[in-house]
Amino acid sequence: GRPPLGRLPYCKLEHSMMHILATALSGTTRPSNRVGGSPLIPLSDPRNAQRAGPEQIHLTGASVDSIHVTWSDNDTSTAPSVVEVRAVSDAASWTAVPGPSGSVYSALQAADACPGGYTDPSCIYTSSVLHSVQLTQLEPATEYEYRVRSAAGKVQERSSRSLRFTTPPAAGSPAVRFGVVADLGQTANSSATVAGLQQAAEDGSIDAILLGGDLSYADGDHRRWDSYARLFEGLWAGVPVAHVGGNHEVSSGGENWLAYSRRYPNGHAAAQSDSFLWYSLEAGPAHVMMLCSYAASGPGSPQHEWLTRDLASVDRRRTPWLIAVLHTPWYTSNRHHPMSEGARMREDLEPLLLAAGTDLVLNGHVHAYERTHPVARGGLASPPESGITHITVGDGGNREHFARPWEPQQPAWSALREYAYGWGTLELNESHAVWTWLRNDDPWNPPGGRIGDRAVLERRAGGRGGSPPAPG
Repeated sequence: GRPPLGRLPYCKLEHSMMHILATALSGTTRPSNRVGGSPLIPLSDPRNAQRAGPEQIHLTGASVDSIHVTWSDNDTSTAPSVVEVRAVSDAASWTAVPGPSGSVYSALQAADACPGGYTDPSCIYTSSVLHSVQLTQLEPATEYEYRVRSAAGKVQERSSRSLRFTTPPAAGSPAVRFGVVADLGQTANSSATVAGLQQAAEDGSIDAILLGGDLSYADGDHRRWDSYARLFEGLWAGVPVAHVGGNHEVSSGGENWLAYSRRYPNGHAAAQSDSFLWYSLEAGPAHVMMLCSYAASGPGSPQHEWLTRDLASVDRRRTPWLIAVLHTPWYTSNRHHPMSEGARMREDLEPLLLAAGTDLVLNGHVHAYERTHPVARGGLASPPESGITHITVGDGGNREHFARPWEPQQPAWSALREYAYGWGTLELNESHAVWTWLRNDDPWNPPGGRIGDRAVLERRAGGRGGSPPAPG
């Protein structure tokens, strides 16, 4: 069952974590003897072998009534993409949903992956045939079974778990549970992160995943987009995921959104957005805005104009929680990735989020964990309810290891910071949220130390009244 939330002051820690309370509220930097991370899982690993027929199956969008099913196929036929789907409760009836024909793209491999350059044919990567079908008119909070049809007409049927998903609860319903992660990559550390998320999904502990950018760390070696999707297909094929792009999708290795845009579609059009780079979704009592750290954000820019319209459209009686997800943090006490990186976007968009009563901002980029007290305009908010809590979860486990060092003087607005790999859960009802940060189970953790942070938040403003759920 859902844990009791308890009526606690804004952004105070839950009673079960009282041993953190005394230090975390005044600013805590946890000492760490962690020595870094693991190297990339090699392309020669058997898990990265190309499979015949449909593979790399993943679900994107995280809408309650629509989802994209995307996969790769080494069959070069131009037959239309097809997904067959049925509600598990209606097991006798399959519906075939057609999509556009599959397509391929080519790209010059980055120099460190293939130094020969464009004159060397072996340095030109060509993808397998990529297929994507959007399933629409889905019912919320409903378990579906699906299978993708290969170009040759064969149906791909893996285990029942890997080809089932449950849509998130309807917008306006009283509760939702998100998994939250960022900066994954393809290492043993990121594999542990994905294993934790997958276990939570199998246990029914999360309804969807919010991924704050930096997915594959391919960095111009486009084979790494294939291996990323193969390695973690067990999770991505079974849980709806909403993504934002990070610097490793646009900058590193000359990616320039090419692979990301072809492989990870979203439902931006349903959110009245003209760009896949920013959009919103609603589930349970939450309105979630997915924003882009690497596009213009000033007044008059498409992103600023869209966000203004999107915030004006929110019905806080229906979705009382306002949450933003972006890649580059606006508040960080990390010296390797200082606040200056996100300063322009914060100056442009924070006034909109503050005026709308936004409750929480989630981001990645800094390879560490940090949670703030409520902040506004570059510092600690006074009174606290006038600010927004920001949480950095760039600790998914990528090959670049931790972002060191911290600023030696921890700012007053920084509640807790630590070097560890892991992920988080965000559980919402109409009035309260429980945020839990879970360290991966690795040799550096203290005994019983998987829960690194747990905070209970109350909504800032707007929305329906109510009280936390009764215990039990």
